[in-house]
Amino acid sequence: MAPRELFPWMGLRERVLLVLYYEGPKDLKALALELAERPRTLRYLLERVIPALEREGALVVEDGVARLSLEKAPPAERQAPAEPKAKRSKRKEPSPVQALAEANPHVRGLLLQVGKRLPKEAQPLAASHPGVLLRAAEAVLAYPEGRRASALILWLPEVRAWAKTLGAEAVEEALREAAKHAREPFPYAKKLLAKARPSPDEERGEVLLF
Repeated sequence: MAPRELFPWMGLRERVLLVLYYEGPKDLKALALELAERPRTLRYLLERVIPALEREGALVVEDGVARLSLEKAPPAERQAPAEPKAKRSKRKEPSPVQALAEANPHVRGLLLQVGKRLPKEAQPLAASHPGVLLRAAEAVLAYPEGRRASALILWLPEVRAWAKTLGAEAVEEALREAAKHAREPFPYAKKLLAKARPSPDEERGEVLLF
């Protein structure tokens, strides 16, 4: 039973909701007669209070029976909401240059710079011939610190062309030797590769007799 001792301190709206909360669905007319002390109050309850509570979604009236709107909801909707699923991580896979940089911290900064400033050359080279890009980055360590990044960016397109025409192993070896013996490794590596490259006649398989 609803605690009717509270009625003197409550308005009609609150009385309706209190009774339905404690006593469950009730015949609308019986509810109105129970709460209305005078015919005028009865009319006001049926014509104003109940319709207003329906519009607000606080209660529903079906087949002459009033009930709290929660009573109309299916049991599943009254259960505690399920915890939201954890969002899937959208972490991007590292680019070829980033992966190479993380694996070689001694030239990490140089690799990241060239990957950012010359991505069309650096990223394909890191994907196809990572050893060539790594040796090129190591070679520029022979330059003064302020020239290293610019030297790598300047020479990288040519280094990539060497790898395409002469093979990655030959270029890696030339860059490794140049880094050991020259202050200007890239021109020196170019000379080494030019000496190792066969002449046009040798490429055609021709032998000149003198």
